Amino acid sequence: MRKQIVLPDNTRVRLKRAEVEDVSEILRLYDVVYSSKYTLAEATQKEAAVKKIESPDCFWYICLKKKEVIGSVIFMLDQSNRLGKVYAAAVRPDFQGKNIMHYMVKEVVEDLGNVSKVCDAIYATTRTVSFASQIVLEHIGFISLGIFPNVRRVQKHESHGLEVFYSKTAFENRVLMPTLIPELKKLYKIAQDIFSLEDALIVDKLDDVPQEDTIWFIYDDDAKNVEKIYNARLEADAHKMSGFFPFHSPNMRFYSKDLKNEIYCNINRQDGHMAVIAFKCEARNFTNLLNSFCRAAKAVADAEYVELLVSAFDPIMQKQALEARFLPCSYFPAMRLNSNGERIDYMAMSRSFVALDFTEIHLVKNNQKFLEAFMECWYSTILRFNKPFDEEPGIFQD
Repeated sequence: MRKQIVLPDNTRVRLKRAEVEDVSEILRLYDVVYSSKYTLAEATQKEAAVKKIESPDCFWYICLKKKEVIGSVIFMLDQSNRLGKVYAAAVRPDFQGKNIMHYMVKEVVEDLGNVSKVCDAIYATTRTVSFASQIVLEHIGFISLGIFPNVRRVQKHESHGLEVFYSKTAFENRVLMPTLIPELKKLYKIAQDIFSLEDALIVDKLDDVPQEDTIWFIYDDDAKNVEKIYNARLEADAHKMSGFFPFHSPNMRFYSKDLKNEIYCNINRQDGHMAVIAFKCEARNFTNLLNSFCRAAKAVADAEYVELLVSAFDPIMQKQALEARFLPCSYFPAMRLNSNGERIDYMAMSRSFVALDFTEIHLVKNNQKFLEAFMECWYSTILRFNKPFDEEPGIFQD
């Protein structure tokens, strides 16, 4: 795509796909915008930027005024799921306030979703320190579908919002009637009202799984070795592996000595953000696996936030994740393609190891509802695991 854009003040700029020869100018842009504090490798390191631009899964677009790069945004595509992600948006300070990013993102998502039709949904996560990024995306057609409390630490811990853009045909092959535990009903109701979805099947009773001993994990944080083992597992034992987390590669592995239980995850060492990519669980009690993993992740990797994607059609996993204190953050209809080419709803569930603080949060209406659903679930979970104190008769009597 090469296109001239006329901004509201009649400024004329060019939108084009980034090429290797643009890398130096692109890195200079990120350096100016983020004052050398940006942590993303492709926005700070030439080798990483070139690798990303040359990737067939990357759609990196830049905006130019004459020959100067004044805007940049990256789109990644998970081709197997027809799913996109937009991130790393930056506009040069002297061109901010001209709606440049609005026009850049609008042109690209419309092309990817409805013109070239290479993906059905494109998502972004937005900082909630202000309304700005949420509103910019909503004006383009993104829909707010969740809130991630304590997800990232910049100056301090921040909560981010989930925004999703859908193509015109994204829901045509969506699997209907998700199967949910009662605690997730309110979360689904928010998405149901937004999209006029059908009622979910609510499963009131599921058998309890017997408690098991703590799983003692060994860990490997050699990223290259972890990815090598992970790829070998997928090739040899794919049927034993579960989990889904797009656009992330594992850089850490936790495993039991007998190799019956493994968890592959991605950890950001700078802020303690951890995403569960895939796992093998031969233990009957998935709750125990998650609790054992979280203890290990906090102790050896200093994890502060752990996120897990859970299918809206797997009530057993929903229940056991909730019992491991993973709370529902977002509801993403039609997120993943199954083997039949149908789209499946997913939810993000997260566990935070630091105190929640929403004093400086700014949320659009939908995300406010998701935060309320999250806190309702948090409160009921706290009550469940903290039994009331029963005073012994006569203990304070004379």
